[in-house]
Amino acid sequence: MNSILHKILATGVRGSSILARGLGILHLVSVSSGASVKELADKSGLPLATTYRIVNQLRQAGFVVEYDGRIHAGAALATESSDGPHLVDHARPALKFASSETGLTAVLTVRVHTLALCLDVVSASRGATALFRIGETRALHAGASATPLLAFAADPIIENVIANGLRRYTSATPTEVELRTKLALIRQRGYDVSHGEVQPQWTGVGLPVFEHDNVYCCLSVTGPSARVPNPELLVPKLRECIEKLVRHQPLQCPLWNPTDPLELGA
Repeated sequence: MNSILHKILATGVRGSSILARGLGILHLVSVSSGASVKELADKSGLPLATTYRIVNQLRQAGFVVEYDGRIHAGAALATESSDGPHLVDHARPALKFASSETGLTAVLTVRVHTLALCLDVVSASRGATALFRIGETRALHAGASATPLLAFAADPIIENVIANGLRRYTSATPTEVELRTKLALIRQRGYDVSHGEVQPQWTGVGLPVFEHDNVYCCLSVTGPSARVPNPELLVPKLRECIEKLVRHQPLQCPLWNPTDPLELGA
């Protein structure tokens, strides 16, 4: 048991033991996002049934989310300024432009610890639409709406995502070796192209959006691969969309994760 967790649980001796246990689990999730409930129980020393109850309550409150059987830090643990208009308001014109220019579905995502959170979607005007839902979370290791966020995250975040297992959604979902190569390529060229990594026969192109040296969101377009014969040709259009996004945003756009708990260690 790490020293911070021990200190948190010790407060239950003189105060509320229920609160102390909840804070203890919350601390573990913040530094071990992607652990299973059993792993959280083992690390905290709490009974498995008690851990399940605490995690369920934290999930209902938005502090954690369950994805692929693993518990991740939720949006309520991400630091975000509530002053002024939301990032969605600033990015909406760029998203509409991206969708109209490409005829594809445009998606705005941000990284919340070890998951990608979909903030906004502008669907294509014709044909099939991507399986994106506003407010839903997705894995960071697959799909061009997520991988640019992971590529520019701190090393502890990348290693945590890999250590928690890379679910294979399709035969094209990257393995660990493929993912590490892909992330290096994204950092080199500044964008990602994915082919059927999450949805079979769908292609996506995603670009990270920077505030100085930090990536605070990703703008991507996706559609049936048959309608995206030359995805590389979409990159200049997306760069133009990002220029529009930057022009609409405030001078200082708040990051969702200015300091990640995972970077601080347990």
